[in-house]
Amino acid sequence: MTSSPVVLAVTAGDPCGIGPEVILKVCAQGLPARARFVFLGDHTVFERLAGRLRLPLPRWHRVSPDALQALPDQRVVFVEAGRLARWVPGRPSAQAGQAAVASLDAALALWRSGQIHGIVTGPVTKWAIRQLRPSFVGQTEYLARAAGSRDVAMAFVSDTLRVVLLTRHVPLGRVPRAIDATLVRTTVRLTAAALRRWFHVPHPRMAILGINPHAGEGVPRSEEARVIRPALAALRRQGLACDGPFAADGFFARASAYDAILCAYHDQGLIPFKLVARDRGCQLSLGLPFVRTSPDHGSALDIAGRGVAHPGSMRYALALAATLASQKVSDTFFMRC
Repeated sequence: MTSSPVVLAVTAGDPCGIGPEVILKVCAQGLPARARFVFLGDHTVFERLAGRLRLPLPRWHRVSPDALQALPDQRVVFVEAGRLARWVPGRPSAQAGQAAVASLDAALALWRSGQIHGIVTGPVTKWAIRQLRPSFVGQTEYLARAAGSRDVAMAFVSDTLRVVLLTRHVPLGRVPRAIDATLVRTTVRLTAAALRRWFHVPHPRMAILGINPHAGEGVPRSEEARVIRPALAALRRQGLACDGPFAADGFFARASAYDAILCAYHDQGLIPFKLVARDRGCQLSLGLPFVRTSPDHGSALDIAGRGVAHPGSMRYALALAATLASQKVSDTFFMRC
């Protein structure tokens, strides 16, 4: 692969959700100048949506799936992946779920053939995918399995706040059992490595939040006492700066003192993140052998096709992926984390 510009694959996500809409809007506003883009999806969906919303259809070079191994050198390319027989905004189906997976598989094929530096994924509708693939958990897990990555973490990045989740798609009642010392150590190490390599923080300072109210204060056998505190003590002996566990209810007023915040479960981290970084942040996967970003929202079926979806998070995801991919992250880097 050439060193400049970087090449990013961009999947449409659920074609019946807002993924195609926010892609069209970002393209109309202007893509990051330092990268080339390969968009993957059903071109007919983009054509019909552009007409419906009166948005300009990008002047991308269209390529058939058979040409994946020899992409042209244009700045913006569109590859057909996952054709739909019937498209209704806001009403996904098993076929729409399969189309979303087809665009993911096409992006992975481009990565395996060495033609791209990173992947930006549009939001999917999980239940639509599960109609044909019952074991599907999420795009992070799907990409990790395909890439052979054992340890991964979901981070959410903005200009003012970085949040990393200890658990991802886990029901709240299972969170305490899911968090063990190995998970804490692995997530802290992945976070520290990403902060050093991608965000140029030589000595990362991290904080971890507790699971229980008041971070289990006064409860001798709490998860904080049995698992989190001993794991953090071991990490500190290895030279990693990670404070906590802190009570989540009052912590974020002082979050700016830390380079990243590790949260026990989804809503503990995503509620404050979306309040602070609304439409100006995105998801970043840690532990994959390629750069992968994604908007920090779902497929938003309730507003799909109405023209009201905000493209800010998709724009941020494209810009962040271009910036990080340009740093030439090597496949072996994550293996050393």
